[in-house]
Amino acid sequence: MIRVVNPTKSTVCNDNIREFKQTRSNKTAGAEKIYEREGYIILRMKRGYIVYNTKKNFENGHTHIQSFEIAKTIIDNNIRKKRPKTNSIYLIESHIRVTNDSKYKKMLEELLASKEDKTKDNKYRNKNICSSF
Repeated sequence: MIRVVNPTKSTVCNDNIREFKQTRSNKTAGAEKIYEREGYIILRMKRGYIVYNTKKNFENGHTHIQSFEIAKTIIDNNIRKKRPKTNSIYLIESHIRVTNDSKYKKMLEELLASKEDKTKDNKYRNKNICSSF
């Protein structure tokens, strides 16, 4: 893709380098659409998948997932407004990024806050029962 026609003419060389940088910075350039359902699409990348809500702009409406089945589950949960059964904070955040519905987003944010609280301080501690003897 980078082609130097004449080393003395730097504009041709700079144009090709600029074109190369633009194609490299476009993260969906090598993506292939493999699934579509009600405004959501799944793009296959070299490593993993991208779930994208076509009703939102790409920067705010996509998430990266490693598994195709999980990507389909995220789309299904968003369409049916189902609470995810996962304990993974990343997957709950992925649901939030992709959704359009404000009520569903609020429910997911509450779920995320409760999961984050459990990971911080509310861990189970084994108390010493025999200490009073």
